[in-house]
Amino acid sequence: MSSVFLSHNSKDKPWARELAEHLTADGVVVWLDEAELNIGDSLIERISEGIESMEFVAAILSPNSIASHWVQKELSLAMSKEVRGKKITVLPLLIEQCDLPASLKDKLYADFTNPDNFEREYIKLLRAIGIVKRSDAQQSTLQPQHSPSQEREPKRLKIVGIVKEKTQQDPEYSGLQHYYFQLSHYPPPGWEEQFMRARQFPRHTMWREAWVAGDCVVVKCALDELERYHLRDLKEDVETANQSLVQEIAAAEAHLIYEEEQAEKARKERDSVLDKLKFD
Repeated sequence: MSSVFLSHNSKDKPWARELAEHLTADGVVVWLDEAELNIGDSLIERISEGIESMEFVAAILSPNSIASHWVQKELSLAMSKEVRGKKITVLPLLIEQCDLPASLKDKLYADFTNPDNFEREYIKLLRAIGIVKRSDAQQSTLQPQHSPSQEREPKRLKIVGIVKEKTQQDPEYSGLQHYYFQLSHYPPPGWEEQFMRARQFPRHTMWREAWVAGDCVVVKCALDELERYHLRDLKEDVETANQSLVQEIAAAEAHLIYEEEQAEKARKERDSVLDKLKFD
């Protein structure tokens, strides 16, 4: 039986309770602090025991949880367990847009930010912990059919403007400044890495350093270089990062499907042998 520790901030308790009810109804053992902790318990000891005893840790992510000392501690314990066990056990669940912790930025997450998509994302969560819900196998004919890669494909980013008030002098060289270009939305996990890969090799002699800062891309350069060189470069690199992330997610999905197919094949072969055993 699958089991899940729900890591969350107390301000997100109503959402965590609702999720716990859904998971329990689907046969999942849930560790929720209000049900597990008693007066006088050592918080860190009981939480550590909970994380160690549960198969998965669902990290409920919001600005509340990102700012929470206890949630950060829980994530640290959970990631340590994941590294020791060399298997995925930490499952990010995004319920409000926020700056993801560094330890989770390379993970795909379930996006619960739109309540209308709760059921779709919930089915993904069940699949991640090894449960195939009946509604996942028999989708309504009224619903459009999507492949996993289509469901997970991130919204493409683009540069939509410049944040003039963030412009600042470069501390290392007085002739250059940092210019912040606003992205259309916050980058999904893995996008920043793809952007930095796109910037890895200079394409001309005026190449400058650039990076991602929150929902902006930043370039260090002189003012008269912006329109002539760098805005064009940044637009190209943003689009390259979009395409590379989509390809990476598709490859990951294809690998997951392959592994599931191989596991199902092995199960059928095993069951075939076991069914032939004679006990007379």
